[in-house]
Amino acid sequence: MALYITQTHARIGIEKIPSKLELKAEPARLEFRQKHALIKIDTEMPKVIIDQSEAFASAGLKSNMDIVKEGAQKGRQKCLEYIGKTVVDGDTLAAIENNINAIAEISKRDFYKTHEFNIDCIPKVGPKITVIEGDVDFEMEKDTDGLVNGLESRFFPADLKINFTPAQVRVFLEQYASIQFKYINENKINTYV
Repeated sequence: MALYITQTHARIGIEKIPSKLELKAEPARLEFRQKHALIKIDTEMPKVIIDQSEAFASAGLKSNMDIVKEGAQKGRQKCLEYIGKTVVDGDTLAAIENNINAIAEISKRDFYKTHEFNIDCIPKVGPKITVIEGDVDFEMEKDTDGLVNGLESRFFPADLKINFTPAQVRVFLEQYASIQFKYINENKINTYV
């Protein structure tokens, strides 16, 4: 008779998952937006106006309008002088009490013409100079975007994302312990306990 003992040891299984730390960082950011200043400048240049019409007129070089005006004025003056002379001649002819030959006196007076000579220099009047001042207008463009001094800034803070997976240890029984007894009889009978 034989007795056989068979033993199976228990076996423990250990499964380890290591810890994991994930860091995702986004750096801080500063953004600027700038609108350049615009200045609108309007300029009017200074002007110098030189009017030489009076100087030319005093030298005898006149415009058509000035010649017509001067001719009209001289004609009026000559007309008034002629009317005055006619009145004087009429008074002289009417005064017969003076006992003079009035017609002979009038003829004698009108026969000889007297001319006056004079030395003069031209032009007598200088040119008329007028200065019109220039002008410069500055106009700043209006700020419609709400920008302070044409500059806008935006700050985005740093962002840090942390993802942590803790370590895990899983212990399990991979194989159970067992003892097996086997009895073998001569009679060829197997008995199991």
